[in-house]
Amino acid sequence: MPKLNLYEIRRQRGMSQTELAELANISHGYISELENNLKSPTINILCKLAKALDCTLDDLVDCD
Repeated sequence: MPKLNLYEIRRQRGMSQTELAELANISHGYISELENNLKSPTINILCKLAKALDCTLDDLVDCD
């Protein structure tokens, strides 16, 4: 199953969940649920997150 590297990348960027939520136009609660593996993101959400974090989808999702 693919692993979401959201928490690691967000922390590397020195960003809070609230800052990321605002940049990606996603709720803070949803960011928290994603980081805690309580929700699975859609491709649209992944694209928003990658853009907000200035990373690629490959960086964001580890398929190994």
